[in-house]
Amino acid sequence: MAMAQMKRVEPLFDATPLLDEPKALREKAQKEGYLFFKNRLPIGEIDLLRQQILKIAQNHGWLHPTEDVTKGLAAPDAPRYQEKAGNGQTFYADVQKCRDFHALALHPRLVRPLEILFDEPVLPHSRNILRLLMPDSARYSTPPHQDNFYIGGSKETWTVWFPLGDCPEELGGLACAPGTHRLGNMETQKAEGAGGRGVAIDSETRWATSPMTCGDVLYFHSLTVHQGRDNRSDRVRLSCDYRYQPRSHPVRADSLIPHLNILTWDDIYTNWDSDDPVKYYWNAWDLNVFSRA
Repeated sequence: MAMAQMKRVEPLFDATPLLDEPKALREKAQKEGYLFFKNRLPIGEIDLLRQQILKIAQNHGWLHPTEDVTKGLAAPDAPRYQEKAGNGQTFYADVQKCRDFHALALHPRLVRPLEILFDEPVLPHSRNILRLLMPDSARYSTPPHQDNFYIGGSKETWTVWFPLGDCPEELGGLACAPGTHRLGNMETQKAEGAGGRGVAIDSETRWATSPMTCGDVLYFHSLTVHQGRDNRSDRVRLSCDYRYQPRSHPVRADSLIPHLNILTWDDIYTNWDSDDPVKYYWNAWDLNVFSRA
């Protein structure tokens, strides 16, 4: 099992009232290393993307063949881990071609809390990530880790995580360890689960997690330790990982290429409108881009 046991667990604190108090919002973020907002995104836009992703999963044989696709019921013989599946790359390539998947990362209601937090314009990374977690796949849950190990660049990068649909207790979700961002970069080690790397975490670590409803959004610092929770339902769990940083900070070049590098941006944009404003949006800004050493 990849998920670390959590002895001390508290519910996520809803920071929505702090959006009108910038100083208090920044103090909360600095102290805890995460911000949680109830009902932050429009449900209709999430549902639209969820339906598109589920249709792709159905086309790849990952959903129950006789059930309504919107339920997200997993096929009995579906792979337990998308990256291990024989057609996992083609599934993910189809997801990456989905215009709404990339457009949602630029939604003003996602970006606005970060503008307040950074007190400057925001750079949304274009390396957007879709997670699909099958039932009975505990060994593939994401182990405790820090995103900075994978992102590099500015340590003030924040991840925005939210489920595509309701995420009750049995579906799992995400848990973060408040305050761990103040520990700095922790030593990584091989670990079972998505990503294959993790950090050692004390058994008395304080964790924060809650069931989430469609539209809830969790933000956390790139050094905040977090982990995926096991999916104990009979459905697939879909979620998005989007990353953001202050626009004036250096950004590592691979944060601006498609996730997993299966496709190029030209491949992804093939069927998009030629003047779509989501295409290459980051080229409009004078960024300090550096290559990975």
